[in-house]
Amino acid sequence: MHSNIKCEIYLFAKVLILSEKSLTGKAALHAGGILLGKTLSSGIFRKVKMRNREDDMLLAGRIRDLARQAEQNGYLTHTGFLSLSEQSLAMTVLAESGIPQSGKRHLFYGGMQEADRKVLYFLPSYLEAEDVKAQEDSGEGVLACLKITVRGARFTKEIGHRDCLGALMHLGIGRGQIGDILPERDGTCIWVFVLAGMEEHICRELVTIGRAHVDIEAAAPAACTARPVLIPRSGSIASVRIDSLIAMVFRVSRSAAQELVSREEVFADGRTVTSSSFTPAPGTRISVRGHGKFIYEGEEKTTRKGRIFVQTSVFS
Repeated sequence: MHSNIKCEIYLFAKVLILSEKSLTGKAALHAGGILLGKTLSSGIFRKVKMRNREDDMLLAGRIRDLARQAEQNGYLTHTGFLSLSEQSLAMTVLAESGIPQSGKRHLFYGGMQEADRKVLYFLPSYLEAEDVKAQEDSGEGVLACLKITVRGARFTKEIGHRDCLGALMHLGIGRGQIGDILPERDGTCIWVFVLAGMEEHICRELVTIGRAHVDIEAAAPAACTARPVLIPRSGSIASVRIDSLIAMVFRVSRSAAQELVSREEVFADGRTVTSSSFTPAPGTRISVRGHGKFIYEGEEKTTRKGRIFVQTSVFS
């Protein structure tokens, strides 16, 4: 494969030398490599987008089937754990299917209200959302919780979320079977939400995370004590737009914030934000992939020059 790429670079270089006499051989080779890299990158990007589109179509069909089964057969159905983008897709599918977003016949829940990754439940007529939450919190539902501790040590930056996720997936567990992974702030343990039925396999097979030996015990989701810490952050912006808020909270430029929106990496209350001019309401939870998440608390005051002071709470 490497030899084929090298031949392509030489072909690009030869074309450039013939078409642009001012380019030297080395410059042409360099330019040919850049052009080829862009060509390969765009091709890979198209393939990834096509694969994502196929995955979205499968998920959408699955959601419609689960909703139909719960309604027609009168029993609880559910998805696996959904990412924020998958939750956004699910909301769109529900809306297109005529299912009210605030209806009582479905529920997003991930073991705690603050969870990022959530399961979508479709409820039969005899079940209410609060009943399902109570079952899950007590450990009698479709969710399970694991408490993982390192023997004689604490979790550190070297042994954290990524290592734990990698170790679980190495056991052959799919991402859809794993929910949030929450480390305690003092480093004593990590809590992991999984689909029920996986906890026995994990407790039996997971011996190490990285180079550290671990002990694992199953617990009811309500036993999880890890909670996010919110840090107040305020500042002045020209207007209450999503790109201005992201730029202020994460200390990036407006253009970088707009690029994040255009790449569909920004979510407001689980929905994908598609416009940089989107104006969130106070209380909206905003997540930015690769940067973090925060809650927009609202406006504080407006200066004489028209700039707006806003308050946010950033998840630490």
